Amino acid sequence: MADSLSDADVLEELKQWKVNRPSKPSRLLPKSGFGGPADRSYTLKNGKVRKFLQHEEQSVGINLGWTDDAEPSTAAKVARWFFARSGASDKPLVYGETLAIGNGGSPSFIRNKKRTAGVDLDWSTTPVFEWKLVGGEPGTTIDPADYLAIYNEKAGEFLIFFNRTAGGDIGWPSSKTWGEQIPDVVVEKAKKRAEKILLG
Repeated sequence: MADSLSDADVLEELKQWKVNRPSKPSRLLPKSGFGGPADRSYTLKNGKVRKFLQHEEQSVGINLGWTDDAEPSTAAKVARWFFARSGASDKPLVYGETLAIGNGGSPSFIRNKKRTAGVDLDWSTTPVFEWKLVGGEPGTTIDPADYLAIYNEKAGEFLIFFNRTAGGDIGWPSSKTWGEQIPDVVVEKAKKRAEKILLG
C-alpha cells in the first residue's frame, strides 16, 4: 500500500501544521527573538490532533505538548512561536528557506539533538538555522491559511504528531514508541559500560 503512494500523497500526509494568529494575518513575518513585534508570534496548530503545540513540562523529552482545545482564547494564549532568518531581510517568509524556530523566552529556539527518550529535540538560547517550512512552491510566500510540513535539515526528517506513551506527542516518521526505545537504551548503556570496563 505504502509503495503505491506518490510523492505528492506523502507530502500531503506530512503537511500537518498551520502557522497562524488569532488575528488571521495574510502573511508570516520573521523576527530575531521573542521580544520582537508581538504580531509576529504565531500558533502552531496540528491538523491530526487539532490542537496547538505549546511549551509544556514533560517527565521525559523536550518540554512541548498540546493544548486541551483549539478555541480562540487558547490560541491567544499560545501564540508564542516565531521564525528567525539568518539575514536582515524583513520580507514575508517563503517556502523552502532555512529558518530558526523559537517559542517564548530564553531558551527560545528548538534544535535537533539526540535523546534516549522522546523526540530528538532540545532548546537553544541562540538561533539554530536548520528548519524549513515546505508544502508550496519553493520561494513563494507562505499562506497562513494553508497547512504545511515542517522539515529539519539536520535530522533529515519532518516533524509530525506522534502518539507516545511518555513525553510530548511529537516525533518524526521514523520515531519509536517508548516500548520500542527501551531496547535501544539498554543496548546503548550496555555498550558504554563494556567500553568503560575494557578501556578503563
